[in-house]
Amino acid sequence: MSEIEQRLNARLPKGHRAELRHLNCGPIEVPLWCVADPAALSDALDPAEFEKDERFPYWAELWPASAGMATYLAEHGRLDGVKAIELGCGLALAGMAASFLGADVLYTDFEPDALFFAEQSHLQNFGQPGKTLLLDWRDPPENLQCELVLAADVLYERRFLDPFIQTLKKLLPNGGTALVSEPGRMIAASPLKRLESEGFDRELIAQTCIFEGQEKDIWIHKFTRL
Repeated sequence: MSEIEQRLNARLPKGHRAELRHLNCGPIEVPLWCVADPAALSDALDPAEFEKDERFPYWAELWPASAGMATYLAEHGRLDGVKAIELGCGLALAGMAASFLGADVLYTDFEPDALFFAEQSHLQNFGQPGKTLLLDWRDPPENLQCELVLAADVLYERRFLDPFIQTLKKLLPNGGTALVSEPGRMIAASPLKRLESEGFDRELIAQTCIFEGQEKDIWIHKFTRL
């Protein structure tokens, strides 16, 4: 067992373990540390912990929209030197793909465990832990900006829609780009379209990816701040 695997297993509740998966993202393959049984991790959730802020371990799941984002990035060339931030990174598949393409990625999430997995996956692939930041969209830090924002399947709770939009607006300077992927959730449609009237150009892209051996279609909203 590698040192990385030992650290990840020690981080998880007793009886749960991590596994290294090799994910096909179009022209690149991304090795990624994952939770071996995320459903069991959800079942073991302490109700008291959930009550604190309705926290559920969504971060431990891999989602088709993350695979779609990673595939889109891999199919559209290098990102050498681009400063990028992944919002709600979870297991950080999209951000890891961007790192393989040369981007300088900051992985952010509301869950410390997600950031620990992102750090260790980055260490596995690049020899040093990834850069991470614990980020609550309801209280984003000042003076944090980047050229590229990535957000894969993060819009699924109504209470976080407006905080997400406000954080996105803070992070992107004029000329910056945000890629927001989602599987066609109706809850995401209105807030994303609203950005068109708030200084952003939007392009809607249909992306096909391979997820768990099957073809999946997801949507990518490409925003450019004018």
